[in-house]
Amino acid sequence: MFSSRPEDLLLADAVVPAHLPGEPVRPPPSAPVFAFKLALRVLTTLLMFLFTAGLWPLYLLGVLIWGWTPNVPRMSQFVRYLRLLFTVSPPAPGLSGLARAWILLSLAQRIAMRPVFGLAWHLDELLYGAELRKNPVVAPLIEISAARSGSTQLARYIEDDPHLAAPATLQFFFPYLWLWRLVAATLGRFITKEQVSQKIEAMIPPEFHQRHEGDLFRTDTFDAVIFVLHLNAFAPFLGPDVMAEDFSFGALAPQNRALWEEDFIQIFDGIGRKTLLYAGPGPEGKARRLFIKGHFLCAADALERRYPDARFLTMIREPAPRLQSGVNFLRANPGEPMLGQVPWPWLGEALAVSEAEYCHIEQAWFTRTGGARRTVLRFSEYVRDLDAAMRKVYRECLDQDELPPHVPRAHPPRERTNYLLNRSLAQVGVDEAKLNARLADYIAWCRGEAPPKG
Repeated sequence: MFSSRPEDLLLADAVVPAHLPGEPVRPPPSAPVFAFKLALRVLTTLLMFLFTAGLWPLYLLGVLIWGWTPNVPRMSQFVRYLRLLFTVSPPAPGLSGLARAWILLSLAQRIAMRPVFGLAWHLDELLYGAELRKNPVVAPLIEISAARSGSTQLARYIEDDPHLAAPATLQFFFPYLWLWRLVAATLGRFITKEQVSQKIEAMIPPEFHQRHEGDLFRTDTFDAVIFVLHLNAFAPFLGPDVMAEDFSFGALAPQNRALWEEDFIQIFDGIGRKTLLYAGPGPEGKARRLFIKGHFLCAADALERRYPDARFLTMIREPAPRLQSGVNFLRANPGEPMLGQVPWPWLGEALAVSEAEYCHIEQAWFTRTGGARRTVLRFSEYVRDLDAAMRKVYRECLDQDELPPHVPRAHPPRERTNYLLNRSLAQVGVDEAKLNARLADYIAWCRGEAPPKG
């Protein structure tokens, strides 16, 4: 599946230290504390099965009426992760028995909650099915860019356009229109967005804030819907090989094809319709266009088939700085506290393989002729001349020659130094020279140069 073997992109005999001076250390709890919390998790898991057992007949009836709900993992994914959990043997520091038990209980809880989340999805069909079918996704603007390419900042500039509708991050995690309206009519009257954001931000480690300006009430990476609602978020803890396949956005693996080409497309269309209905008409009473941003290149062909009138946009950035940023970002991600942080060597190996593959696929897809309209922005040009970059977006993606007044003409200042986590590629075992050699054509594309000969 992957065109790069891990050893082809790694430093020979590299020793990657677990921690460097000054790095924040967030290890899992001690064995006694872990065992105690594990016992509590056994109890809560049993209670969850007890309280949700009666919902299964109702959920299965909903499946007969409205079909499978794409917001819950397939049984084939559960079976695969159970098999991996008992058979995978990742490199040092390995995967402890306590960690395996914790993941096993986490999978069990996901099974117990399937009818709850499934019924939540079906409730939208019951309450708003007719309205949703009258609000199809027409000519969406879909930004598909590699991770750490500047795509989120670009999306924030785009989503402010009143003619567009973009789902907020919280709407990814809770994709239920009835819930959006219920919260707006009840809690939304007493609790402000700022209060919610402050509470949540207080729980997020500072090293993550430095790497990602998150805002739960604005749009963000739509792929999160897969990693939160399905099982892929456990992949990094099962070793670099599993992570390279199941935490990848570019290459399709056989076990993930249905996830990205069927479930993801249903989620995309479902949340898209709900977003348009919830947002209502735009200026002059005209229907808004859907805007969604993410890294889901593996679903690009399926999205193009579903929406042949879509406009596709990408931001391309040279791979080495992007990969370095990605490794540090994932290490800073809050993740699963009971399992600790994903080891640096695993992150370096997995991302070097999957991101190199992503670059090859991205270049081939966005330089393809025919089909849907594709627009490519270069990160270097976007940084140097925001006005020209946004004019290109509006001209090619939104058919407007003039920029609306709300679009910024210059980037706001941003602190890009003094990171708590800022390892180089060499410090995570990745050979930058080999990576650049492997991706020479892609680097030339990012620079707007002719590809090197030979």
